[in-house]
Amino acid sequence: MKSEGSTIAGASGIHGGAVLMASEAIEGLTGKPPKLEAQMDLAGPNENFQLLLEIAAYTLISDCVRSFLKSLAGEAGKEAWQAIKSLWKKPPPETSDAKMVERIIQLQSAVSIAMGCGNTAILGIRFDSKRNAGIQLKSQDRAEFAATAKLMAEYSEELMSRVQAERRRLIDEGAKYVDFVENSDCSIAIKVADNMIYVEMIVGWEGGKRREQLTVHVPF
Repeated sequence: MKSEGSTIAGASGIHGGAVLMASEAIEGLTGKPPKLEAQMDLAGPNENFQLLLEIAAYTLISDCVRSFLKSLAGEAGKEAWQAIKSLWKKPPPETSDAKMVERIIQLQSAVSIAMGCGNTAILGIRFDSKRNAGIQLKSQDRAEFAATAKLMAEYSEELMSRVQAERRRLIDEGAKYVDFVENSDCSIAIKVADNMIYVEMIVGWEGGKRREQLTVHVPF
Protein backbone atom coordinates (compact mmCIF):
# COMPACT_ATOMS: atom_id res chain seq x y z
CA MET A 1 0.00 0.00 0.00
CA LYS A 2 1.13 3.52 -0.72
CA SER A 3 1.95 5.89 2.17
CA GLU A 4 1.23 9.48 1.17
CA GLY A 5 -0.05 11.07 4.36
CA SER A 6 -3.70 11.85 4.94
CA THR A 7 -6.16 12.99 2.28
CA ILE A 8 -9.70 14.35 2.25
CA ALA A 9 -11.29 13.55 -1.09
CA GLY A 10 -14.57 14.70 -2.56
CA ALA A 11 -16.22 16.44 -5.48
CA SER A 12 -18.59 19.35 -5.91
CA GLY A 13 -21.20 18.14 -3.45
CA ILE A 14 -18.86 17.82 -0.45
CA HIS A 15 -19.73 19.90 2.64
CA GLY A 16 -17.14 22.72 2.92
CA GLY A 17 -17.49 23.22 6.67
CA ALA A 18 -16.99 19.52 7.31
CA VAL A 19 -13.85 19.54 5.18
CA LEU A 20 -12.39 22.43 7.19
CA MET A 21 -13.27 20.78 10.52
CA ALA A 22 -11.84 17.42 9.43
CA SER A 23 -8.69 19.07 8.11
CA GLU A 24 -8.03 20.78 11.45
CA ALA A 25 -8.70 17.54 13.33
CA ILE A 26 -6.38 15.46 11.14
CA GLU A 27 -3.58 18.01 11.45
CA GLY A 28 -4.01 17.94 15.24
CA LEU A 29 -3.87 14.12 15.26
CA THR A 30 -0.97 13.60 12.85
CA GLY A 31 0.97 16.85 12.98
CA LYS A 32 0.51 17.35 9.24
CA PRO A 33 -2.36 18.93 7.28
CA PRO A 34 -4.16 16.53 4.94
CA LYS A 35 -4.11 16.89 1.19
CA LEU A 36 -7.36 17.94 -0.45
CA GLU A 37 -8.17 15.84 -3.50
CA ALA A 38 -10.86 16.72 -6.02
CA GLN A 39 -12.88 13.81 -7.36
CA MET A 40 -14.68 13.76 -10.67
CA ASP A 41 -18.44 14.28 -10.56
CA LEU A 42 -20.25 11.16 -11.75
CA ALA A 43 -23.53 11.96 -13.53
CA GLY A 44 -24.04 15.07 -11.42
CA PRO A 45 -22.69 16.33 -8.08
CA ASN A 46 -20.70 13.72 -6.19
CA GLU A 47 -21.58 14.01 -2.51
CA ASN A 48 -19.05 11.55 -1.14
CA PHE A 49 -16.85 12.55 1.80
CA GLN A 50 -13.79 10.31 1.81
CA LEU A 51 -11.13 10.33 4.53
CA LEU A 52 -7.91 8.53 3.59
CA LEU A 53 -5.82 8.17 6.74
CA GLU A 54 -2.57 6.36 7.40
CA ILE A 55 -2.71 3.24 9.54
CA ALA A 56 -1.00 5.10 12.40
CA ALA A 57 -3.89 7.57 12.55
CA TYR A 58 -6.48 4.80 12.66
CA THR A 59 -4.45 3.11 15.39
CA LEU A 60 -4.41 6.32 17.43
CA ILE A 61 -8.18 6.60 17.15
CA SER A 62 -8.69 2.97 18.19
CA ASP A 63 -6.27 3.35 21.13
CA CYS A 64 -8.26 6.35 22.42
CA VAL A 65 -11.65 4.65 22.02
CA ARG A 66 -12.54 4.45 25.71
CA SER A 67 -12.11 8.17 26.35
CA PHE A 68 -13.69 9.00 22.99
CA LEU A 69 -16.87 7.08 23.85
CA LYS A 70 -16.94 8.38 27.44
CA SER A 71 -17.66 11.79 25.96
CA LEU A 72 -21.18 10.54 25.19
CA ALA A 73 -23.78 11.57 27.74
CA GLY A 74 -24.92 9.33 30.60
CA GLU A 75 -24.68 5.59 30.09
CA ALA A 76 -24.45 5.90 26.30
CA GLY A 77 -20.66 5.73 26.35
CA LYS A 78 -20.59 2.51 28.37
CA GLU A 79 -23.24 0.95 26.15
CA ALA A 80 -21.37 1.98 23.01
CA TRP A 81 -18.15 0.42 24.30
CA GLN A 82 -19.91 -2.81 25.26
CA ALA A 83 -21.30 -3.06 21.73
CA ILE A 84 -17.89 -2.98 20.03
CA LYS A 85 -15.30 -4.03 22.63
CA SER A 86 -14.94 -7.57 21.23
CA LEU A 87 -12.90 -6.07 18.35
CA TRP A 88 -10.08 -5.25 20.77
CA LYS A 89 -7.96 -8.30 21.61
CA LYS A 90 -6.14 -6.26 24.26
CA PRO A 91 -8.25 -3.74 26.23
CA PRO A 92 -7.29 -0.15 25.29
CA PRO A 93 -6.46 2.39 28.03
CA GLU A 94 -9.40 3.77 29.98
CA THR A 95 -7.96 7.28 29.73
CA SER A 96 -6.09 8.93 26.86
CA ASP A 97 -4.48 12.25 26.02
CA ALA A 98 -7.26 14.83 26.26
CA LYS A 99 -6.06 16.83 23.25
CA MET A 100 -6.00 13.74 21.05
CA VAL A 101 -9.48 12.75 22.18
CA GLU A 102 -10.70 16.27 21.42
CA ARG A 103 -9.34 15.97 17.89
CA ILE A 104 -10.98 12.58 17.39
CA ILE A 105 -14.30 14.03 18.55
CA GLN A 106 -13.78 16.90 16.10
CA LEU A 107 -13.05 14.48 13.26
CA GLN A 108 -16.08 12.32 13.98
CA SER A 109 -18.23 15.45 14.30
CA ALA A 110 -17.06 16.55 10.85
CA VAL A 111 -18.09 13.18 9.44
CA SER A 112 -21.44 13.44 11.23
CA ILE A 113 -22.07 16.94 9.87
CA ALA A 114 -21.24 15.82 6.34
CA MET A 115 -23.57 12.83 6.61
CA GLY A 116 -26.31 15.00 8.10
CA CYS A 117 -26.09 17.20 5.02
CA GLY A 118 -26.44 14.26 2.66
CA ASN A 119 -22.80 13.34 2.07
CA THR A 120 -21.75 9.69 2.07
CA ALA A 121 -18.79 9.12 4.42
CA ILE A 122 -16.01 6.61 3.76
CA LEU A 123 -12.99 5.82 5.96
CA GLY A 124 -10.29 4.48 3.68
CA ILE A 125 -6.69 4.00 2.66
CA ARG A 126 -4.79 4.41 -0.58
CA PHE A 127 -4.65 1.10 -2.46
CA ASP A 128 -2.48 1.97 -5.44
CA SER A 129 -1.79 4.97 -7.64
CA LYS A 130 -5.29 4.85 -9.13
CA ARG A 131 -7.58 3.43 -6.47
CA ASN A 132 -8.62 3.94 -2.88
CA ALA A 133 -10.37 1.38 -0.70
CA GLY A 134 -12.55 1.95 2.33
CA ILE A 135 -15.51 1.19 4.54
CA GLN A 136 -18.65 3.22 3.88
CA LEU A 137 -20.27 4.31 7.14
CA LYS A 138 -23.93 3.47 7.63
CA SER A 139 -24.69 5.97 10.38
CA GLN A 140 -23.44 9.01 12.30
CA ASP A 141 -22.94 6.84 15.38
CA ARG A 142 -19.68 7.29 17.31
CA ALA A 143 -19.41 3.59 18.07
CA GLU A 144 -19.55 2.73 14.36
CA PHE A 145 -16.89 5.36 13.64
CA ALA A 146 -14.61 3.92 16.36
CA ALA A 147 -15.18 0.32 15.28
CA THR A 148 -14.46 1.20 11.65
CA ALA A 149 -11.22 2.93 12.66
CA LYS A 150 -10.22 -0.20 14.59
CA LEU A 151 -10.92 -2.46 11.61
CA MET A 152 -8.93 -0.18 9.31
CA ALA A 153 -6.03 -0.07 11.79
CA GLU A 154 -5.90 -3.80 12.43
CA TYR A 155 -6.90 -5.51 9.21
CA SER A 156 -7.08 -3.24 6.15
CA GLU A 157 -3.40 -3.49 5.11
CA GLU A 158 -3.43 -7.27 5.30
CA LEU A 159 -6.72 -7.44 3.40
CA MET A 160 -5.57 -5.20 0.57
CA SER A 161 -2.23 -7.04 0.33
CA ARG A 162 -4.21 -10.25 -0.16
CA VAL A 163 -6.38 -8.50 -2.76
CA GLN A 164 -3.31 -7.29 -4.62
CA ALA A 165 -1.77 -10.78 -4.62
CA GLU A 166 -5.03 -12.36 -5.79
CA ARG A 167 -5.38 -9.82 -8.59
CA ARG A 168 -1.87 -10.63 -9.81
CA ARG A 169 -2.60 -14.36 -9.68
CA LEU A 170 -5.79 -14.00 -11.69
CA ILE A 171 -4.14 -11.86 -14.35
CA ASP A 172 -1.25 -14.35 -14.58
CA GLU A 173 -3.78 -17.14 -15.08
CA GLY A 174 -5.34 -15.36 -18.03
CA ALA A 175 -8.15 -13.22 -16.61
CA LYS A 176 -9.28 -10.57 -19.11
CA TYR A 177 -10.03 -8.11 -16.31
CA VAL A 178 -10.30 -7.91 -12.54
CA ASP A 179 -12.79 -5.36 -11.18
CA PHE A 180 -14.14 -4.73 -7.70
CA VAL A 181 -17.48 -4.14 -6.01
CA GLU A 182 -17.36 -0.41 -5.26
CA ASN A 183 -18.60 2.18 -2.81
CA SER A 184 -20.78 5.00 -4.11
CA ASP A 185 -17.67 7.08 -4.94
CA CYS A 186 -16.12 4.24 -7.01
CA SER A 187 -13.53 3.39 -4.35
CA ILE A 188 -13.06 -0.31 -3.64
CA ALA A 189 -15.65 -1.37 -1.07
CA ILE A 190 -14.27 -2.97 2.08
CA LYS A 191 -17.26 -4.70 3.62
CA VAL A 192 -17.81 -5.91 7.18
CA ALA A 193 -19.46 -9.16 8.23
CA ASP A 194 -19.86 -10.66 11.71
CA ASN A 195 -16.35 -12.08 11.81
CA MET A 196 -14.42 -10.67 8.87
CA ILE A 197 -13.76 -7.79 6.53
CA TYR A 198 -13.72 -8.55 2.83
CA VAL A 199 -13.50 -7.29 -0.74
CA GLU A 200 -15.54 -8.71 -3.61
CA MET A 201 -13.72 -9.09 -6.93
CA ILE A 202 -15.37 -9.46 -10.33
CA VAL A 203 -13.25 -11.45 -12.78
CA GLY A 204 -13.71 -11.71 -16.54
CA TRP A 205 -12.56 -14.88 -18.33
CA GLU A 206 -12.59 -16.04 -21.94
CA GLY A 207 -12.16 -12.57 -23.37
CA GLY A 208 -14.69 -11.19 -20.89
CA LYS A 209 -17.49 -13.56 -21.96
CA ARG A 210 -17.61 -15.34 -18.59
CA ARG A 211 -17.77 -13.52 -15.27
CA GLU A 212 -16.90 -14.86 -11.85
CA GLN A 213 -17.24 -13.19 -8.45
CA LEU A 214 -14.66 -13.96 -5.75
CA THR A 215 -14.30 -12.85 -2.15
CA VAL A 216 -10.99 -12.05 -0.45
CA HIS A 217 -11.29 -11.76 3.33
CA VAL A 218 -9.44 -11.39 6.61
CA PRO A 219 -11.09 -12.88 9.73
CA PHE A 220 -11.24 -11.13 13.08
